[in-house]
Amino acid sequence: MAPVGDAGLNPVIQRGLFTVEPFTEASRRVWERREHAVFGISPGNSYFQVARMAELFGWLRAEFDRVDAVIPDSALVHTYLALGYEPQRAAKKARGEINVLYNRVTRAWDSVGGPRATDGLHRMSDLSSGTVYREKLAECERALDEDDVLRRTCAEMSREVLRIRGHEGPLTADQIEESMRYLTAELPFFLASTDIFGVSTSLNFYHRALPLAEVVFSGECLLRAPARQGYATIRPAQ
Repeated sequence: MAPVGDAGLNPVIQRGLFTVEPFTEASRRVWERREHAVFGISPGNSYFQVARMAELFGWLRAEFDRVDAVIPDSALVHTYLALGYEPQRAAKKARGEINVLYNRVTRAWDSVGGPRATDGLHRMSDLSSGTVYREKLAECERALDEDDVLRRTCAEMSREVLRIRGHEGPLTADQIEESMRYLTAELPFFLASTDIFGVSTSLNFYHRALPLAEVVFSGECLLRAPARQGYATIRPAQ
């Protein structure tokens, strides 16, 4: 499939402490409206320290009408299972790590005024039972079975996740498959955070390039993000 022609061609925008790089022209238009942002917070990533998140939450409050932060609690179990943990221990490890991260996020947000009435801090498990989420997850799972580009990108990112988590040596096909379920669980937000959160437009973002998001938003795979969905790289200006 040919990629969308405007993918990755938008200039970097500096807004105070952070820069914004919309991935497509459609994403730039979503950014310009600044109605809603999805702040995905990754467990085990040293970027998400209290001071950094406090700066970012303060910035998001000033820029966007609404912010929903999502912590992938239920998805993290798949990472530990892929690393070889028994199911009970994997669930315990994931639960402990998520509780620490949730408290860290809460401290960061509260330090700059806390969530507004329209904002929300969610565990992914709070959202994954919703009809829209379940429908989009099924669509993503089908696409991963049918689309070589999407599957290869997801597998490569999953290998990197396991490497960062300390895995050494070769990975089995089952380990990669299990690890991919973490990333698959995040894909519905790229496709339908507008409907999941009930907003007109929605911007997903991360602090560095996400190959899986770029494949989806560039039009290089079976999954297609509608024009109401945007994706951007948002990182500290210095």
